[in-house]
Amino acid sequence: MSSFPAKVKKKLKNGTWYPFYNTFYEKIPVDKKEILIVSRSGLALESNILAILKELSAPEYQGFRKILAVQKDKKEQIQKKLERYGIKIDSFVHTSMPSYYYHLAKAGWLINDTTFPGRYIKKEGQTILNVWHGTPLKRMAQDNEEERYDAGNVMRNLLQSDYLVFPNLYMEEKMAGATNLTELYQGTILHEGYPRNCIFFHPEKGALLKEKLGYSGIQLSVYMPTFRGKTDAVEKDSYVALVKDYLSRIDQQLTDRQILLVKLHPLVQSQLDTDSYQHIRPFPAEYDTYEILNACDVLITDYSSVMYDFAVTGRRILLFAYDMEDYQGHRGMYEDISAYPFPIVRTPEELTAELKKDSGHPDDDFLRKYATFEQANATRNICRHVLLGEKSCQESTMPGTRKKKVLLYAGSLQPNGITTAFYSLVRNLDPEKCDYYISYRSISLKEDPKRLQSVPKGYHFYPLATEMNLDVITAIAQLIYLKFGITAFGIGKRLDKAYQREWKKHFGCVSFDHVVHYDGYENYMIALLEKAPCTRTIWAHNDMEKWVAEKHNPSFYLLQKAYASYDHVVPVGEDVRASADHIGGHPEKVRVISNIMDYKRIQNLGQLPVAFDPETECTVPLNRLMEILEGNDLKFINVGRFSSEKGHERLIRAFTRFWKEHPDTWLIIMGSRGDLYEHTCELARSAESSSHIILIKYMSNPMPVVKSCDLFLLSSFYEGQVLVVPEADILGVPAAACDVNGARAFIQKYGGTLLPNSEDGLVQGMEMFLRGEIHTMNVDYEKRNQEILQKCEELFQE
Repeated sequence: MSSFPAKVKKKLKNGTWYPFYNTFYEKIPVDKKEILIVSRSGLALESNILAILKELSAPEYQGFRKILAVQKDKKEQIQKKLERYGIKIDSFVHTSMPSYYYHLAKAGWLINDTTFPGRYIKKEGQTILNVWHGTPLKRMAQDNEEERYDAGNVMRNLLQSDYLVFPNLYMEEKMAGATNLTELYQGTILHEGYPRNCIFFHPEKGALLKEKLGYSGIQLSVYMPTFRGKTDAVEKDSYVALVKDYLSRIDQQLTDRQILLVKLHPLVQSQLDTDSYQHIRPFPAEYDTYEILNACDVLITDYSSVMYDFAVTGRRILLFAYDMEDYQGHRGMYEDISAYPFPIVRTPEELTAELKKDSGHPDDDFLRKYATFEQANATRNICRHVLLGEKSCQESTMPGTRKKKVLLYAGSLQPNGITTAFYSLVRNLDPEKCDYYISYRSISLKEDPKRLQSVPKGYHFYPLATEMNLDVITAIAQLIYLKFGITAFGIGKRLDKAYQREWKKHFGCVSFDHVVHYDGYENYMIALLEKAPCTRTIWAHNDMEKWVAEKHNPSFYLLQKAYASYDHVVPVGEDVRASADHIGGHPEKVRVISNIMDYKRIQNLGQLPVAFDPETECTVPLNRLMEILEGNDLKFINVGRFSSEKGHERLIRAFTRFWKEHPDTWLIIMGSRGDLYEHTCELARSAESSSHIILIKYMSNPMPVVKSCDLFLLSSFYEGQVLVVPEADILGVPAAACDVNGARAFIQKYGGTLLPNSEDGLVQGMEMFLRGEIHTMNVDYEKRNQEILQKCEELFQE
């Protein structure tokens, strides 16, 4: 059996020591004499951070202790670079060890060019300087659909920075829009040049280095492309093969008075052997990238932000953009690079021909836009401004917004009724009246980021990057509270402190006017948003008394506390209001707002052909389903997750009784998800009517199937404000529902058909339809939507 010390050591290596950070955060005081510095998450020492460290070696900063965070396997490489430049630091910390988090909690000054870990929480007294690693050409954060779901830590890090350095107004505009800085950032913008670009104001140093490297009198070019593809073997191998082919063709065309240095992504560079080339050399690894660039005559790149930096030199830039249309279509770019004053070449032969010309010099317009604040003393100015309190840089602030800032927590956006209701809401809200920030947990969208594509333009996104910073004692306290509701023995105080800490982690540097827990579930999010220092609203999409009694999730005790402490509780139907009243005990906080029905979209979806998705499961093939839908037999349909509260078991029994008398009838049950699909299939197979029961699990567009049926039957034991009944009505399909909460209020209001809440009641509904006694409802959905929308907007703007 392993010894206790060995177990602890194993946990440390596995990273399960992260909870120690809570203790560091709470107990370690901030030290304003300590500076924690991180370059590229500890992977390297280069660029802006290297330039800043050189400046911090000056006598003015001797009173500070400098801690450099590095990844363990990069320490030796970084140490050699420090020695080369005569830079002294006080100590290293490894980013994979507790000491890193200790200093994250202790350092009074933190300097970074990317992000700190998602678990980091800024403390009172800490000052953060972020010198981002480049001017963006490629779309980033919420501007990039592929990154949008996972941009939370980038946004959070920038928003909590006290100082952001923007070397040009173009970068400020793009970064601000992509990461919500325009409306939310409360820190200071420094209009100052990039530290790494100061060297370009010393061309004499570049000339000396060029001579030292043995390239005097030679046209020295450098190729620095953007990495293509992904890091998996197939993508990487195909890209490496392409690069090797291109470089071979380039090498054959170069003269003895031309040398090309190549700096590729490390994944590719490690597989590239340049010994076989006559005129191509590897980028000198022992020097800083920008020192070598200062020695070069020509930069060859494609979509890399290095072009904006190198433009400061006034020297030539060529864009080897052989895949421009594909790259732009895949990733997206903020600008059309064909409008830049740099030649775009598509083949190695075009590139070598262009090298012989004197083309590609940046013009004055380009420099004004992309090198607005560049200057020789930028590094000195930034360090003195931030660390010594001298007003050396031009300061600016973000304009903010006069509109109310509303955070809408949307949940996991799984294909279900709540998500349908949420999308219907945001398609109808006016983003000009409030600034809406749609929030979600990144981990819940990781498998399917495309769920966010249904959000219309005009909304901001605010992903939550990490889960709870949960230490062992707090985890135990939380289990006890959620299961038994016990708050004594310090449990309540510990949890309150933990969730206040979580709020600060995610939103500590942001001021919202209103937070809305629209999803209404998830213990973590209920407790987190309760700590918001603004108006708080939580939606109730179900009869939560019955839901919690059956599902035990969320915790009844947590929900009871939330309904009592949030400012508003919003049940989606009058018949589930009593449940919210009983749970919270504050009926004055409860206001009913029904779900908007996006009736035009539903009608349009109903016009589309029936189609299965790749993940669709169905008990009959598509062609057989189409035969049945297009046939003259009577077809009953139910849509709802495969879950016990939907009453599918009693619906199958009821249908079997009816089918025995009317064998030319069919029952179709559709569900987007749920744990009981296989169980429901077994029930259907065992029924006498099994040959006339069809089960379908997941169709992204169920509307054409619904529209092809004759009667919609709601068999649920309880609901929130049921959406599938009005959806069927919009499609012209009559509907009948068991007389249960969530369906009752809507159907009674609009003259629909309620059935006894039983198996017999469902049989009765089928017989009533056969006799012509069930019809569609006469609902003015446009008028109804406008009334609901007005209630929502009045609530959000309070």
